[in-house]
Amino acid sequence: MKRSLILDALKLLVIFGALWAIFTFLPIFKVDKTPDIISLDTEEKMGKLLVKEVLMQEKEIKDPKLDTALALVTNRLVSNIGLTDYNYHFRVLDNPQINAFTLPGGNIFIYSGLIKFTKSPEELAAVLAHEIGHAEKRHVVNRLVKEFSLTVLFSVLTGNKGTIVNEIARTATSTVFDRKQEAEADDYGFHLLEKSKIDPIAFASFTRRINAEQGTNNLDFTILRTHPDNNSRIKAAMEYKTAPGFVAKSFNMDWDKVKASLGSDNDKDSDKTPETDPDDTTSTK
Repeated sequence: MKRSLILDALKLLVIFGALWAIFTFLPIFKVDKTPDIISLDTEEKMGKLLVKEVLMQEKEIKDPKLDTALALVTNRLVSNIGLTDYNYHFRVLDNPQINAFTLPGGNIFIYSGLIKFTKSPEELAAVLAHEIGHAEKRHVVNRLVKEFSLTVLFSVLTGNKGTIVNEIARTATSTVFDRKQEAEADDYGFHLLEKSKIDPIAFASFTRRINAEQGTNNLDFTILRTHPDNNSRIKAAMEYKTAPGFVAKSFNMDWDKVKASLGSDNDKDSDKTPETDPDDTTSTK
C-alpha cells in the first residue's frame, strides 16, 4: 500500500512537471510580456504632455485646403475602426522628412514631406491606417514602458518633469518597432483600408516607390529607418485578399492642389507660427 502511494505521488509530480514545462517553454502558450499596465486615462494624459512637447519643437501647418483633405481621408478611416478607446487627432508638421509617427492617446503626426511624396490620398490613407494600427495595438505606450520605468513615466505626469519629458518625446517620435509589431500594424492597416473602401495595394505602391527612389535624390527617407524590411511588407500588401465583391471608392479631390498648399521647401517663412492649443486640431472619432 505504501509503495503504491509513493508511485501515485511520483506520477502526479511527473504530470505537473510536464504541464509546467509545456506552459513555460512551448511558444504557443507564450504571451506578450508587456501587458497594458497603463490605463487609457493615464495614456491620454501622457499623450497630451508629449504632444505639447512636440509642438514646442516643430511647426504645425494649418491650411484650409489641407485641413479639408486631411479630414476627408482620416474621417473615412476612423469611421470604419469600429469600437475604439481613442479620440484620434491628426496633425501635419512642417518637416521635409518622409515619415509619420504615433504618440500615446491616439495622436498621429504627419510630416509635410510624407504628403508631398505621396501620389494620391489613398497612399496617405495607407500610411495612416498603419499608424492607427500601432495606436489600436497600444504598441507605442507598451514600447515606452519597456524603454522607461513606470516610476519615471508616472513622475512626469505628477509634475516632476525636468528634461525627461523631452527625452520621452524623442524616444516616442523615433521609436523603431520590432517586426512582430510592424506586421501587426500592417495587417490591421490592410483590414482597415478594405473596410474603408480603399485598396490596400496603395500601401504596396507607396512602399515600392520608397524603395525605388532611395538614394536617387536628397530626400530624407526617415520612414525607411523606422519601418524596416520593406520588401516583405510590399509582398504582404500585394498578396492581401479583399473580400469578394470589394470595390474601392476613390477620394474626390485634386491631390496635386492639396500638396501645392504645403508650399515648397525653399519658400518657408522664417517666423514661427503662434503656439497652438494641442486640443485645437483636425480630430475625429
